[in-house]
Amino acid sequence: MKIDWHRIRYIKGVMPFLHRARVLVSFMTDYVFLVFKRRCIKGETPNRKFVVINLLEHFGDIVACEPVARYARQTYPDAFIMWSVRKQYRDILDHNPAIDHILTISCVSEWMLLRKSGLFDEIIDLQLEGKECPVCRIPLRKDTGNLAITTETYYSYGNLLAAFCQGAGLSVIEDQPRVHIPDETIRRIDRIGLPKNFVAVHCSSNEESRDWPREKWQQLTRMIMCELGLQIVEIGLKPVLNLGSEGSVNLCGRLTLLETAEVIRRARLFIGIDSGPAHLANAVGTFGIILLGEYRMFRRYTPYSGGYKTGENAILLHHAGPAADIPINAVYDAVAGSLPTNGGFE
Repeated sequence: MKIDWHRIRYIKGVMPFLHRARVLVSFMTDYVFLVFKRRCIKGETPNRKFVVINLLEHFGDIVACEPVARYARQTYPDAFIMWSVRKQYRDILDHNPAIDHILTISCVSEWMLLRKSGLFDEIIDLQLEGKECPVCRIPLRKDTGNLAITTETYYSYGNLLAAFCQGAGLSVIEDQPRVHIPDETIRRIDRIGLPKNFVAVHCSSNEESRDWPREKWQQLTRMIMCELGLQIVEIGLKPVLNLGSEGSVNLCGRLTLLETAEVIRRARLFIGIDSGPAHLANAVGTFGIILLGEYRMFRRYTPYSGGYKTGENAILLHHAGPAADIPINAVYDAVAGSLPTNGGFE
């Protein structure tokens, strides 16, 4: 077991002070815990493997790659399996039965220190080659996996799960992602008093190029409420809609990630752009209408595995051009046309 002191000296020289201090404190805390935990485990069962899966962000990527946790458990059934992730995303992994411990990491630079520590018997590094912390600006350099799969090329290698698997040196896993929602989260959503028949919508992503205009969302949701008799529940960080209708609910900024998953699970339908909540909808099995335009260098891409990839549980509205140019009628027709195949609405 060793600490990469050369990299620590490099980090000390290039990072802003507060971020540097946070990274080093987090690293030392995690390092001490891992040394202690490894000694305890190896002392009891010397051959038990110490396995880590690394994918720090974002939560849509983490949900999409959830099948890797089950793969690791099947491959190393007796191992102590950890997932390293940034603190704000651990919510969606905390209750996964395939994972023994969540290792909260401050940024990619801390992960690079831990990866070189020699503490892990097996490393499944799903983080893409070249990934960097926006503060540290130190790119991740891997020595295993397909190094041609980067933050600029990944959709050329399939959906997110397929691309991240290949980037980690794994065979492609094609499986349905899952989210494990505990009873206490279900009870919290019970207390909100959601409408009986509602559509969950998520209107904005962390990249404007994936979004659909506010005016189109407002017109679409009015059509759904007036012509289909369904209520709207908006989720996400910031509201886009001005609902103002009885029975419609704005939950933006009020939910944890698992609470968001539970709201989507209860919806009759999910409508959204390419974003984290769309991956939650896929994982909880809610039929989805997803708006997908051209993105970066990718003219046509599919982020999802499972039912959203096959079309069994989703309609992916691919558009030759920006997602913002998808016509309102195309989305409305997909919504109305999905009702019989989605079991209908009571």
